[in-house]
Amino acid sequence: MKKLVILIAVACSLGLLLASAAPAAAATREEALSAAQERLARLFDSEETRELFALFDKMKDVGLSWNEDLLTPLKNLVGCKSLEQLHVLWGIGAMNHSYAMLFDKVDENFLETGREIDRRIGFPRAKIREESKAFAEKREGQAASSIDMVLAMLELAKTDDIVLNTLVGGFYGSTLEIFYLLSSLGLASGVTDEFTAFVNGHLPQLELAQEMLEAYSENEELAKMLDTDGKKAVIDSIFAIISGEMGKLTEDDLKEILTIVKSVRDPLVAPCQ
Repeated sequence: MKKLVILIAVACSLGLLLASAAPAAAATREEALSAAQERLARLFDSEETRELFALFDKMKDVGLSWNEDLLTPLKNLVGCKSLEQLHVLWGIGAMNHSYAMLFDKVDENFLETGREIDRRIGFPRAKIREESKAFAEKREGQAASSIDMVLAMLELAKTDDIVLNTLVGGFYGSTLEIFYLLSSLGLASGVTDEFTAFVNGHLPQLELAQEMLEAYSENEELAKMLDTDGKKAVIDSIFAIISGEMGKLTEDDLKEILTIVKSVRDPLVAPCQ
């Protein structure tokens, strides 16, 4: 119960931070991009977000285990997918990579699939890595590295549509994948108080996704390009289940979350014929 109280407190703290970030009305595409970068950088470069990103590494502590069957397939995955699908797959793959790293299960085939997606979408990983060094001096660890990468992408997304599409689609995909993994593993291991607290602790991930989609919907052209309304409807439906059942998630709730996520995920991870 103590863990539950701490995690809910973290969620509430980030919720207050999110609420304080008033949306900036932008008349032009350029103004909307600059306003979104400023708004989102404030949220991601915060102690609450660092705690959120580090929380995933505590998966083992709540009895969740490795299940290779939950990962995306490594063969015949990319060739038939649209760019929009690949942007979301990029985020799904990033979360799969974090899950595999946690259990020391990353292999070369896994990494090559990620590189293939990078090539298909034209993602400038080397440039992002170089840019992220500007944010990395004061932090250490995997969670900090992930935040530095997001901050670098936010900056470059102001002038690079490839980075912008990958950022928004990728964060959406990684958010869906977190709740796909948690729901699947929770149904397999049982819905304990510790597990419920762990899921509740990830509620700010959904809030960040909502904020990102809202920030880029301030401009009609950007909203259409990024499908912010469609993505937000999915995120909002998951948020409603977890926030409505805070502290008392059931197996039926997890099944409902899985149904929502799989409606988006299944076509993305289907092997190409």
